[in-house]
Amino acid sequence: MIYIDKADFQIDSACVAFGSFEGVHTGHRAVINRLLEISKSGLTSVVLCFDGHSDEEQILTTSEEKRELLSENGPEVLIFYEIDKQSFSLDQFIKEVLADKLGAKVIVTGKNDPHLPALREHSKKYGFSIEEIETVNIGGEAVTSQRIATEITQGSLEKATEMLGHPYLMMGEVMHGKALGRTVGMPTANLGVGENKLIPKHGVYATLSIIEGESYKGLTNIGLRPSVDSYRYVTIETYLLNFAKDIYGKKIQLEVQGFIREVQKFDNLEQVKNQVEKDLEYVKNNVKQ
Repeated sequence: MIYIDKADFQIDSACVAFGSFEGVHTGHRAVINRLLEISKSGLTSVVLCFDGHSDEEQILTTSEEKRELLSENGPEVLIFYEIDKQSFSLDQFIKEVLADKLGAKVIVTGKNDPHLPALREHSKKYGFSIEEIETVNIGGEAVTSQRIATEITQGSLEKATEMLGHPYLMMGEVMHGKALGRTVGMPTANLGVGENKLIPKHGVYATLSIIEGESYKGLTNIGLRPSVDSYRYVTIETYLLNFAKDIYGKKIQLEVQGFIREVQKFDNLEQVKNQVEKDLEYVKNNVKQ
């Protein structure tokens, strides 16, 4: 896969899917799978992700996470195209990007895509056809990024995973924390993520961490730490099973696979350790590796 994150690209005879691809969920995957099928006829498969959000807007997937999720069974070319939502012109985008820069022959999109009327209007003028994909429904409703975000903020990871088609992914670097877990023999990796990244409901989760190509089951606490300090900031701390390496500054892909329990306040670190040992049994039996 060729990865492009700047505006100066030129491709001829492409099959294109474009949009935010927020979450890279099952609806997006249906579009991309069809794109890959059509591209076998000799077209270059291109996924163009709109890049650009406000500072207050929370997102399901960063550009890095989208790239990771599309690295397998993805397009030949992945483009991140920065836009200003306030001044974005779809007509101009169709001409200057889809037609001129990509030489689009086929546009693949969902039947509920709000861009469809404009695409139909310009298809003959710019010489591309439109492949419309049926909406993916789960639980009697269309799969949308907003539905998924709601489930994640409520801690309903099973529902979110079903709609995403993959566990909720959080990528970032391991940061230095207060190392309190080491005092009870349970060192944790403190994950730093982007400020706009949507954080799941505060609680304790069963997770899988991928570090330098290796995967490790883990127990992740997301939220405040009422048992160990009074700081009012959210942390994402993971205790990794059977792991004893120094990974400060390393990149982690954290798959959030299941919600175990709410965050609780304990009287001392020994009580924390006892509860964690119970939680780890759930992790050992339920996390898919």
